[in-house]
Amino acid sequence: MKILTIGGATQDTFLTYTGSDYLTITKKGIASSYLLFESGEKVEIDNIQELTGGGATNSAVSFSRLGFDVSCFSSISQDPAGNKIIEKLKAENVNTSYLHTTTKHRTGTSYIINSNLGERTIFAFRGANGHMQKDKLPIDALTDADYLYITSLSNESSQLLPLIVSQAKKHNVPVAINPGTSQLTKETHSLKTALKDIDILILNSYEAKIFMFALIESDENYKRSLESSPGLRSCEVSITEEKPYLIDNPIPYEDLYFSIRKFFKEALKMGPKIVVITNGCNGVYVATKEKIYFHPSMKLSIVDSVGAGDSFGSCFVASLLLGYPIEQALKNGIINSASVLSYLGAKQGLLSHEQLKSKIDSIDKTLLQVFPL
Repeated sequence: MKILTIGGATQDTFLTYTGSDYLTITKKGIASSYLLFESGEKVEIDNIQELTGGGATNSAVSFSRLGFDVSCFSSISQDPAGNKIIEKLKAENVNTSYLHTTTKHRTGTSYIINSNLGERTIFAFRGANGHMQKDKLPIDALTDADYLYITSLSNESSQLLPLIVSQAKKHNVPVAINPGTSQLTKETHSLKTALKDIDILILNSYEAKIFMFALIESDENYKRSLESSPGLRSCEVSITEEKPYLIDNPIPYEDLYFSIRKFFKEALKMGPKIVVITNGCNGVYVATKEKIYFHPSMKLSIVDSVGAGDSFGSCFVASLLLGYPIEQALKNGIINSASVLSYLGAKQGLLSHEQLKSKIDSIDKTLLQVFPL
């Protein structure tokens, strides 16, 4: 089965620093942590490591390890970082012939500070990723694919989304998308237009918040559809518990609150058959028009959280393509994501199909919960 991934390609430079201090601020029951550095301070880091990243390349390697015939379309530069991305993809049996190389922009680069808690702060330079050109789209590869997996399209590149999905629809190619911030905010209308041709929408809870807010700002009807009362339990349940936190607790964004059920219903009305919201250490929620599936995250010591979303989304979609039901696809995605969280970087922990099957017994079968939508 042929998969085409579209989106970002970056060189990720990891700066490991274990001496970090934190400031935690709680606002309306929601705690946010901040990594602290003193102004003018010279910070000695513990280690530096360069790896490849970006949603399209991470997902391409994931699909390849799971046994698919994979091609990747991203925009990179003819520079050392771009060369490393090509080398890594070739080593992972990913077709690189559709990568667009440019001399006008540098390859996208991220500088990632990892803390001793496994969380990270990312300084992202989009570079060539933000300048994909319409005439460089590999239409032949797109129409020849059996499935299209779209990750973050930043800046100018996000404007290509309606064209990409309309071409896929025209040739009966199913589409899954894990959109980036530009698509959820600046290009909200383009994403709304494209959703009618998208089969699976994957967001994390923060992305769901900003998409919800963008919808409300663009159309007052969405405010009436999505907004809910704050609820009584927003400070009473630990988000790390193995419970469907978002089923019972509204999601806050600025002065608004919205119900995950209402969000799923509105998102499904736009076209997707399946909508996914990942919620970090709490777990993952998957909605169809009839049900919401919830599975908590696996308990583990996190080394690095970069690429966890890519590893879940790609494995979830791959599992559905391999014939697994939603319940098993959800578990497979969580297993793959947990493996990636145990390594530095977005690709090192990605599992093969055989490795995935060997780990399925490590999940408690009673943890999956199903609710009516």
